[in-house]
Parts: sequence; C-alpha cells; structure tokens
Amino acid sequence: MLSRRDMIGASMGFAACGGSLALAGAALAQASSYVPGAVIGGGIDGIVRVGDNLSAAEQIIIGKDNHICGEGHATPDPVTLSDERGLKNAVVMIKDIARGKPWAKRERFDIVQEKCVFHPYIQFAPRSFELSILNKDPVLHNIHAYEIIGRARRTLFNIAQPQANQVDRHKVALTRGSIIEIDCDAHNWMSAWIVTSDHPYVAVTDSAGRFAIDDVPAGEFELVAWHPGLGSMSTRAKVASKARAAATISFGA
Repeated sequence: MLSRRDMIGASMGFAACGGSLALAGAALAQASSYVPGAVIGGGIDGIVRVGDNLSAAEQIIIGKDNHICGEGHATPDPVTLSDERGLKNAVVMIKDIARGKPWAKRERFDIVQEKCVFHPYIQFAPRSFELSILNKDPVLHNIHAYEIIGRARRTLFNIAQPQANQVDRHKVALTRGSIIEIDCDAHNWMSAWIVTSDHPYVAVTDSAGRFAIDDVPAGEFELVAWHPGLGSMSTRAKVASKARAAATISFGA
C-alpha cells in the first residue's frame, strides 16, 4: 500500500489513471460547465466494498495530552469495514455530470475536535463555503488546512485554538484542487478531509458501506469512490427517468 501522503497525490481527482484516479486539471474542467436546474430524474443506490487483500493501516502513537486524548495508538485514516466488508467513510461522486440539481442551501459546514479526534472524519462541500471549527478539548489544537494540488499542497489556513469551546470560522475557496486535508499540528494522528465539488451528486458511505444519490438525470454515468487510505475505484451506472439504479464499487479482489 502507498503511504498516506503518496496515496493523496496519486489517487483523487476524477481523471482515470490505471486502477486509481490521478489529481488532474480535468477535475476542474467540469466545474465551469455544470449547469444547475430542475430535474425529473432517478437515483443511484450502491455499496462500496473492500476485498480480502487489505494491508494494515498506518498507526501513530498517542504521545501527548493522554489525559484527554487517551492511550495507545491512533489510525489517522482508518479503513472501517462491516461484516460484509462494506467500506465506511468513502466519498462517492458522479464524474463529469454536465447539468442537474443545484446545491441545497447551507449556512456553513462544521468540524469539531473532541478527545483529539476530528468529527466528522470526512465530508463533502461546494468549492466555496464557510467552515466553522470548534475545539471541545481543554488542550491546544493547531488546525492546519491544506488544498491538495497533485502531490503538492497549499495552506488554506493555520490557526491555534488553545481554549476549550473556542470557535473559529473561515471562508474557504479552492483554486486548483478538489480535496482539503485538515491536520492538527499539535497532534499528528488527527486527520479530517473535505472533498469539494461543483455539483451536489456526492455521498459518503455509511457504516455498512452503502450510499444513495438522489435526483439524478437520466443517463449513464461513471461513479468514483475515494477513501484517504485506499485511493480511488470506479464503476458505471445507468439511470432511467424516475427509476433507481444499483451500483457496486470494489477495492481489490
């Protein structure tokens, strides 16, 4: 398995590259062409699964603030599977959709730090949004957000939150990438991700690895699933008007 940093650069971005996807300018090319409007469509119900050939996930020692953060090891990018090997916290997105429903109005997106863990671990958002960051812990957290651009990354903001219940809000706008990585410079095992998109045909899988994407226009589409610890895989789904299609995306055999 690639390292966490190599996987980020090599996997996400909606341009096919072998068995995974590479971050590429094509990811943003669809941004300017998406046209929101009314949709009489169907939907996609699916599951993301992982095969048996899964390598052990990276673990980091919890080496400070143990009275709050706990003891032992933490996994920055956990691969969480159900009994049927459904993958939790994979982002599933329709690739290269030209028109469809608009984003639902939302005042802001939130990240909470509690017991030295970011909540939620992964979410999706438009390419420009407001992010609210709450520190519930009585210890210093230093939140460092990066825009991932290929194998490089650009700092979006870097703030210290030394006080419990401190809240900071930031306007976020990406320039070239589509993924935001959020770390804590004070606790190197803390990790969170935001995947951005110009269209709202995105979902995050539940604890069983299942997802649903609604109000999809009729047509055939490529579905891309991405997980920070595994990279990307894809499949195709054909949606009929006022009907629901089934899709399975598999990582490994």
